[in-house]
Amino acid sequence: MVSLAVLFAGLYCVSGWRATVTPARRSASTSTVMSMLATPISRNAPVPPGPDPYKLVNDELEFIKGSLKKVLTSKGAGTSSALSSNEVLTMAAREFMQRKGKSFRPMLVLLIGRATNPDFVTDQRHSKLAVITEMIHTASLIHNDVLEEHETDTSQGTLVHQEVALDVGNKVCILAGDFLLAKAAVELSLLESSKVTEIVASGLESICEGGMMGFNSTTKGVERANLSVERHLEIISQTIAQLVANACQCAAILSGHEASSRVANACHVYGRSLTMAHHLVGEAEAMERLIKSCRRNAKKACDFSAVQPRSTPFLLAAEKHPRLRELIGGAEETTLSPAEAVRLVERSGAIKQTQLRAEAYAQEAADALVLLPNSVARDSLQLLCHKVVSRTALK
Repeated sequence: MVSLAVLFAGLYCVSGWRATVTPARRSASTSTVMSMLATPISRNAPVPPGPDPYKLVNDELEFIKGSLKKVLTSKGAGTSSALSSNEVLTMAAREFMQRKGKSFRPMLVLLIGRATNPDFVTDQRHSKLAVITEMIHTASLIHNDVLEEHETDTSQGTLVHQEVALDVGNKVCILAGDFLLAKAAVELSLLESSKVTEIVASGLESICEGGMMGFNSTTKGVERANLSVERHLEIISQTIAQLVANACQCAAILSGHEASSRVANACHVYGRSLTMAHHLVGEAEAMERLIKSCRRNAKKACDFSAVQPRSTPFLLAAEKHPRLRELIGGAEETTLSPAEAVRLVERSGAIKQTQLRAEAYAQEAADALVLLPNSVARDSLQLLCHKVVSRTALK
């Protein structure tokens, strides 16, 4: 993950500032008023009115897809024909284009850009920011897919790992991720906004810091055994949510708002909270799938590898059933079978608790929208909060 920070070091230092983009804390009274005005969000709440988020910005998303292909295949200044035809870069482009969920983050940037613009429109800078955000996110995922030498299940890596040897797959992961970051850096410089550069770069810094936190939680015995739900959520916030939050804040800046304005800070809160909700829903669904699979194949051993023990449902279940901490801590010898562990998780009610936490994050996102002017785009952002917690399929 160190290479992530190195690639953006130049851009980050251009402005000469240390990032100070964390939005101010809202007072209790302000939060209460906002909650009263916001649309209630939960799986069982009425569906908020508003246009489908994807359909509202579909034309822009299609343009972005074309832009992504162009960015990933075009030759920049000084790029040789040998480099442009290099198989590693071809793999990088393929890794990017075949990833699922590519539209979620660009869609957020575009909707926020519309909702905060005086004329409720976006321009090419918003589209470019959406491309940059997705490239950085995907680069971090590809870097995370580097497999350890002892790992033989190449399905846990990238698409490339399934086609080539482990060491070659790892090299492609590193080079492909670096390639995407280099392209993102070039595109970011074209926005010609030192403040946006600073904030986006600080999001990359958060990914690096969160990556180190996550690494320590899986390799250091004491940290691994004592990993709490709060620490796990902090890691998720750093590695996944902060970049999206910063991108949403930047979308508001490109629409004419100051970085420290109430509107820009509200967009930051929306992006972070909705991303956290989205991730927690995914963790709950993964655990549900495992439990259902174990029920269908009662005579077979549960494939516990399908679910990360260091996930929110598992950590919540471990609070009620401490024996589960044997698996969280990576104990070499344990009497707890995968099937028994799954049964303990199911009885703990941890999946429901995870869903409720997701709904709380989604409500925070909806609360933040109160500070934005009434518009079709804002209605669509509210609807998106409901779609996330109701587990509606997202692209």
